[in-house]
Amino acid sequence: MIRRLVVVASLIATLAIGLGLAHAQQMVTVSTNNTPIDRQVLEAITREALKRLGLGFRLINQPSERSLRSANLGQVDGEGLRVEGLESQYPNLIRVPEKFERIAFVAFAKDPSIRLDQAWRSLEAHRVGFITGWKLFEQKASGVRTLTKVDRPEQLFMMLDADRIDLALYTKADGVALARSMNMPQIVALGPPLKEVDMYLYLNKRHASLVPELAASIRALKADGSYARIMSEITGE
Repeated sequence: MIRRLVVVASLIATLAIGLGLAHAQQMVTVSTNNTPIDRQVLEAITREALKRLGLGFRLINQPSERSLRSANLGQVDGEGLRVEGLESQYPNLIRVPEKFERIAFVAFAKDPSIRLDQAWRSLEAHRVGFITGWKLFEQKASGVRTLTKVDRPEQLFMMLDADRIDLALYTKADGVALARSMNMPQIVALGPPLKEVDMYLYLNKRHASLVPELAASIRALKADGSYARIMSEITGE
């Protein structure tokens, strides 16, 4: 009798562990270092798209470079939102081929007379700053007068306000909101944008089979109006 009870208890424990593992396998964990608006887009769209596939979602925040490395190493399931083409630097990442949004990368300045008519080449005469790990800026903002990298956007705008840099490279919508929240009306976004790009989610290659399913789920959100509703709730547009 005692032996039978032990066997039953062991089976129950094994079943409980198995159910726990099954539940854990249903959760997709994505790391990000996105700006506030982009983070909301990433979380809302991914959560709804995965929900339709019967999967849960968890978003964690990490510094930009660490976020990419942890996804590439498989410590988390994915990373976003990022520009196209990161596979060449992070071979374990696969881009989900359906864009989440299109954003404008711009330069912010205290001097609105600075002209950026030659796009990236226009930066060369200036002291430039951006957030560590932002790959587009690392690729394009070479050859500037001086280059400063920081961990947080607040640091970037404080340096700009203190005249320690001439230009702060950031995303337009979030930068405008940040300058407003920090009570820095003298900091403005210069035009035209340095680049407008589509932003994507990347998954670790161990989830390769999920990539086309997730892309299809995001397309379905766009087709049935859910995407437009979510974006309107986030951006007010």
